[in-house]
Amino acid sequence: MTLPSEATARHTLDELRGISWQPFGREDLPAIAAFYTECEAYDENPERSSLADLEEFWDSPRSVPEEDTLVGREADGRVVATAWAGCNRAITERRGVRLAGAVRQDRRGEGIGRAVLQWELAHGLAWDDATRRPGYGPLVMRMFVPTDQADVRDLATRHELPTERYFFEMSRRLDEPIAVPSIDGVRLVDWDVARNDEVHQVMDEAFREHWGHTDATAEMWQEGIDSHGFRPAWTVLAIDDNTDRVIGAAMNYAWEQDWEPQGYTEGYTDQLGVLRSHRGRGIAVALLRESMRRFSESGMDAAGLGVDAANASGALRLYENLGYQRTASTCAHQFTRPQPE
Repeated sequence: MTLPSEATARHTLDELRGISWQPFGREDLPAIAAFYTECEAYDENPERSSLADLEEFWDSPRSVPEEDTLVGREADGRVVATAWAGCNRAITERRGVRLAGAVRQDRRGEGIGRAVLQWELAHGLAWDDATRRPGYGPLVMRMFVPTDQADVRDLATRHELPTERYFFEMSRRLDEPIAVPSIDGVRLVDWDVARNDEVHQVMDEAFREHWGHTDATAEMWQEGIDSHGFRPAWTVLAIDDNTDRVIGAAMNYAWEQDWEPQGYTEGYTDQLGVLRSHRGRGIAVALLRESMRRFSESGMDAAGLGVDAANASGALRLYENLGYQRTASTCAHQFTRPQPE
């Protein structure tokens, strides 16, 4: 596949009938959030966006919306499409670009999605060309799509973004009391902001062998902790009694925008990690069960999480044994430009 230059791709967008384009402005975010809600409901996406998500993106010091985003509107101001190629400028070992454009359902089939994706890819390539330095890793541009969204998956494949991975969303009802096992030499404790940096290091180490992982910068980690969805009261740390050090954690969130579409409330374990040196002792099970107990005490109907279907650690089997069931499937389409010799 030969991509156009970014300037040519932008010209193609500008030539689309009845649509004017400009970068996201903060004043645009409520309309863009409503647009995503409409699209995601139509496509039955398992994960939904919210205005708070967009505001946090906009306000992040790492974000450059004036370069990485475009919103397309009709003459009456109604949002038709977004083009979003979020370049991660904080990490250099793998240069990541998140492809997150969308097209309103009544304007699909007009070539808008193709033009949007070509601009996103061209923008990612142009950014990499302009900012690459010796020692930087490969460029990876990635798009996450519900498995059954055939039109977008076909568009990705035609632009040489093959399917790299499948992910399952899983949920477990909390209809019965939750028993939390005890583990010799390990105690489960509440979130402690004084241990923030320690937890960050443990989670990076625990996830280091996982597909697609790169260690988070301190700023990226803090953005997750400061997120509107993070629930300190639900989050659980595992502490080694001998060393008084963190050896694992369940980082728990409330994605309230998902509750109405899915029909139930849910506490969500966004990250579950245990140091390799302490695995095989049931710590992950204890962290999940304690998380479930806290969700239930807060009135949640269910506990949820996501899993890489090809995770080599046996996580999928662990979750199924604990009663989690698959509720949705998402695939990652990926374009990779190898690291220069």
